[in-house]
Amino acid sequence: MIEFLAPWKAASDRSDGLHELRRELPSDHVLAGIPLSALGFRQDCDDMLFALQDGSARVAVVHLTFQKERDPRWPATELFNSIEDFASTRMQEDHDDFFM
Repeated sequence: MIEFLAPWKAASDRSDGLHELRRELPSDHVLAGIPLSALGFRQDCDDMLFALQDGSARVAVVHLTFQKERDPRWPATELFNSIEDFASTRMQEDHDDFFM
């Protein structure tokens, strides 16, 4: 696992946000039907980090909307090839911006 940098924090409960995400996802969303587990969340917005449990090692940052979506572009989702890819790009950028 990785060490989270602010504003990211580890999800204390692996089901954090999972119920909400499943409620929001339209059937044609990129994550629909893929088993997921929550890894982390941003403390300053509604972004969550999920591991795709499909054997690919990919992770996804999802911006929760807290409403049932019909458009497959929502909730907005950014996929990364691995947790290391997320950590070296997105998490590092978010960390740098958080302290500017």
